[in-house]
Amino acid sequence: MRADVFVGRKTELADVSTLLERVRHVTLTGPAGAGKTCIALRLARALEHELPGDVHVVELAEAPADLEVLTGMLADTIGVRRQPDVPVLRSLIDELIPRRSVIVLDTCDRVVGAVGVLIGLLLRSVEGLRVLSTSRQRLGLPGEHLYPVGGLPDADAAHLLDILAGSRLIGTDPEELCKRLDNLPLAIELAAAGPDPGEADVFATAPGTRRHGSMRAAYGWSHELCSPQERLLWARASVFSGTFDLEAAEGVCAGGVLGAEEVLDALLGLLDKSILAREEGEGGVRYRLLNTVREFGAVWLERLGETEETGRRHRDHFLGLSARAEMSWQGRQLEWYRRLVLECANMRGAIEYCYSRPEEYRKGLDLVGNLWFLWACCGMQAPGDDLLQRGLELDQTPSPERVKALWVHAWVSIQRGDLDRAESILTECAAEDADGYATAYVSQFQAHLAVVRGDVVEALQLIQHARVRHRSTGNVFPGFLPTYTVVATAMMLTGRHDQAVSVLEEGRELCESCGDYWTLIRLDLLLGQAEHLLGNTASAVVAARGALRGARLFGDTISLMEALEVFVVIAETDTNDTFAATMFGAAQAAWENAEVPPSRSPMITSLLRKAELRLRGRMGRAEFERLNEEGGMIGLRAAVEHALQGAFS
Repeated sequence: MRADVFVGRKTELADVSTLLERVRHVTLTGPAGAGKTCIALRLARALEHELPGDVHVVELAEAPADLEVLTGMLADTIGVRRQPDVPVLRSLIDELIPRRSVIVLDTCDRVVGAVGVLIGLLLRSVEGLRVLSTSRQRLGLPGEHLYPVGGLPDADAAHLLDILAGSRLIGTDPEELCKRLDNLPLAIELAAAGPDPGEADVFATAPGTRRHGSMRAAYGWSHELCSPQERLLWARASVFSGTFDLEAAEGVCAGGVLGAEEVLDALLGLLDKSILAREEGEGGVRYRLLNTVREFGAVWLERLGETEETGRRHRDHFLGLSARAEMSWQGRQLEWYRRLVLECANMRGAIEYCYSRPEEYRKGLDLVGNLWFLWACCGMQAPGDDLLQRGLELDQTPSPERVKALWVHAWVSIQRGDLDRAESILTECAAEDADGYATAYVSQFQAHLAVVRGDVVEALQLIQHARVRHRSTGNVFPGFLPTYTVVATAMMLTGRHDQAVSVLEEGRELCESCGDYWTLIRLDLLLGQAEHLLGNTASAVVAARGALRGARLFGDTISLMEALEVFVVIAETDTNDTFAATMFGAAQAAWENAEVPPSRSPMITSLLRKAELRLRGRMGRAEFERLNEEGGMIGLRAAVEHALQGAFS
């Protein structure tokens, strides 16, 4: 950030100051433009009050990688008197030995080897010396402590932009713009220097800025520090969105002079130079390029003439991954969900690649269809609906990929409460399905629509047809097992609650034996209702809580909202009115936030309506609405936790 403007970084300043009290060498690392120099200089000024005359700052941006020259630069900064026939290093050490000093060596990137030798010599010789260095990569010395510096927090980044750009921000969301710029102070300064910060090209040179007049210049410096393999990986990795793992890097980026066996070393090199960020979680180790770093890499990929080929390799990798996930979804559902939720940005990027090229429309539909479990089971109905709709509009030629996308789209439409559209899509699917591949799915989802309408006879006829076809093809999921929900709902609608429980228990046993934990959620939702209708409150609560726990694991928002409504019904009958009214408000607010009409079963719709009327009658309008509003403010996640922990013993 500009020398006369310093925003935030209180945590960093406090951390590094504390670190320097207990260790002798700290290196601030991080990507270009993160503000390492500003932090170091601000800290140097603060230390000057503690050690007047003994804090020395040396700028090494233009220094040669020569130990003798670097020693001379530091000696001149400190004011060491040169003596004939005495090496400068000896004079420098003699000057420092009796003092408590802090040396700040700024921008060590290009002289890592030489400056590392110098720091090592000084620290071994001068007991009272502490060193603060800034570099995009570690210096590699024993005892060196790295302190990574990243972008500013959102609020601080927006504040910096507001200070620098002021009234020129009209019509621009500061936080959104800063996020696009990775909250990097240099990028924010460059954007603010233009007449319209929202449209500024931070890769173009801006007048009146500091050392780097553009992000191109800043990253160009990093680029020069890379090996040929690292530069090539940087360019090719720009095709990734979000994070990526080693498998993806090897599958997409290897080729030519960059062998698959060299990818890991190149990744580690980019990581060491603060070009890549490393993230580790449940999904293992993943890597990320900042937006601006990715943009720089994409320019180089274009210069190499590899943009199209790398995009195609990216598409092929994620198309293959989606096919593997679909093939083994049954039995490994949570494992695949946790993996693919990390790949959503890359999956979307691969789909968009296909949708932007007419000759690739079919592969795009194939990829979207493979991911039906994300769209239908894992709370991603909205993006799935959009991608399915667009793909079907782009590729209107009948094909197996299109037929599959149609029944998946019908399923998602049902979950989003758009029953008329689902009916229309199923009609279209049946008309295009010349080989009868989707006949069972058409019957299955038509049965679902029939039971929602209350037409039990038609629903049972259709679902029986679907079950026979699914059995004959060995389609356990998403075919046979979900049909239990239609059968059980039909039985409840006709008052056969005992039979519904038996059907649901049978379905649950099959789900557990097959590893279909998502359908188990849907069965538990219905089991909670059926047990409630039989007066078995304890069993109903156990089933509803099972549905909540399962839905939370899959990020299945719709099932979470429906489970809360089951709790409302159970609690109201148990005269736990405060809890019931609060959960009613939480569920209602969650449906409103989801921006889709509730896709409830007809049974819970009826039960919920009656529960609401009784609550209003017992509590009075004002108290009910107060608790309803209170529930609407706690958020879905907190409401789920409340339902899991409280109200029932």
